[in-house]
Amino acid sequence: MTGILAIWNDCRQGREQVYEEWYQDEHLNERVGIEGFRIGRRYEALDASRQFLTTYEVGGTGVLTSFEYRERLAHPTPRTTAVMLDGFTNASRTVCERHVIEGAIRGSIMVTVASAETGAAATLRAAAETLPKNLGVAHSEIWLSATSDDSQPSAESALRGRDDTISGCLALEFLRQEPAQQCAYQMRRDLPGADVGVYRLLCSLVKGDLV
Repeated sequence: MTGILAIWNDCRQGREQVYEEWYQDEHLNERVGIEGFRIGRRYEALDASRQFLTTYEVGGTGVLTSFEYRERLAHPTPRTTAVMLDGFTNASRTVCERHVIEGAIRGSIMVTVASAETGAAATLRAAAETLPKNLGVAHSEIWLSATSDDSQPSAESALRGRDDTISGCLALEFLRQEPAQQCAYQMRRDLPGADVGVYRLLCSLVKGDLV
């Protein structure tokens, strides 16, 4: 079973350039370079409560408790330290098991339906089944939390403060924005307790493309 690290966050006003340069010049490459990481993707909000979404697909959730990854979290770089202290805000971060529902084609517009409620899996699967077939979902998957409640904060996370977490998330990818917005409208109506966001893909980095 593959895993995914799902991170939603905002960027402090006035720190946007520093934040972007850090992600593009250092952080994304550093993370994807860790053993077991397969691909990193960055998204920007079109209609969401948080500005950004970053996902890292990994070979399994154990990658995110590995010695190499924990060492990175325990020893953040100077640039990471600066961004975590003043830039990276309002974070939600959860290690998840990744369950692909259907669709081999990946879209550039994503709708995330994130729930903090216990037992979210059944609710999210039922929500996916209610979507009209003509809505144009290119790819769909469910992320289920594998984060332990007693996990200790890392040195990196301590810099930015306590993160929110989710129980599960329905992730739906579309080729175009209009059907994604229609989907988000339906999800907000049907699941008023969920945090529903629409994001566009900014960039992706595959392990094999690292220089």
